[in-house]
Amino acid sequence: GVISYHDATNGALNTNGDLKVAHCQNTACTSATTSTIDVGWFTSITIGVDGLGLISYHVVANGVLKVAHCDNTFCSPYFRRR
Repeated sequence: GVISYHDATNGALNTNGDLKVAHCQNTACTSATTSTIDVGWFTSITIGVDGLGLISYHVVANGVLKVAHCDNTFCSPYFRRR
């Protein structure tokens, strides 16, 4: 599974909270690889025709709706297979 979410660890009213993506490492999603994408709220995620995550979200600070397209299955900018 792939989950996009607003990280409100600094409180629910934190308008500068990170938009994160978690890629589950097992079917129960008891552990996951997480990546910070941007700053944003009201996130929605789907899988694009290329099989990679496509995330829409709202940046509260300036009222902009944005879309992020993952570069890899982990949605991590620095992912590299070894």
